Amino acid sequence: MGGRIMRWLTAIVLRALLLTAAWVSLAGWDADYAAYGLLSVGAATALSLALLPPARDGMRGWPGRAWGSVRLAGWFLAQAAVGGADVAWRAVQRTPDIEPEVVSAPFLLPAGSGRQMAMLLMNLMPGTMVQRAVSDGVELHTLSLELNPVEQWEQLQRRVARAYGVSPTPGAGEP
Repeated sequence: MGGRIMRWLTAIVLRALLLTAAWVSLAGWDADYAAYGLLSVGAATALSLALLPPARDGMRGWPGRAWGSVRLAGWFLAQAAVGGADVAWRAVQRTPDIEPEVVSAPFLLPAGSGRQMAMLLMNLMPGTMVQRAVSDGVELHTLSLELNPVEQWEQLQRRVARAYGVSPTPGAGEP
């Protein structure tokens, strides 16, 4: 029990310090904005703890998770840019090149915040969204099968798994 409390306290302090440094670097050290800074840092710290709770292995796995998070962010931004351009191109055609489909795709992530993050990120990808979660996976609504939604979903889950420090496993179970 004491180790768990210490892990959470350490995570709260470190994240709050990091987010405070980010706030000060962006907004400056101005007393007029201190209240906004306190609210913003508090909310961001709480959100980061909700989305990425402190890991049981403590600081041992953080370099791999941090690098996985950086790679996930880069991949996501690239996919969003390419997907956005593709969707825009399809939309401006005289006859829009869309053939909406719903496809099923399996979970690779265990139930929890990593899986939730993957579903949220998938909904931000242009052209494809999670329609609903079912017992062993998700139903993806896509503008076209040419967008390879199942492959994109699997790649996203593998990258989220690296960022969260978990192993992707086919048929990961209940949502």
